[in-house]
Amino acid sequence: MIGFVLGLLIQGAIFGVVLRALIPGEQQWSVGQTIGAGVVGWLVLGFVIRALLGAIFGLLIPLLILGGAYLFIMSRRGGTARRR
Repeated sequence: MIGFVLGLLIQGAIFGVVLRALIPGEQQWSVGQTIGAGVVGWLVLGFVIRALLGAIFGLLIPLLILGGAYLFIMSRRGGTARRR
């Protein structure tokens, strides 16, 4: 359980930083607030998914959600073209 929570904390911190980098324009939040919001959101999402599907899915599905959000936002912002 401790490893699961630590995994969620690390993923949440990374999620907060990546989300801040993806959102265009100037943000009013500090970096600490951004990381905190990412950690809290990731913990909630991870525990809900763990309760529904199990520990492995609780760690993997949020990563898939982040990857999908990244691809969606980058395609909307005119990012590099994906290979076909």
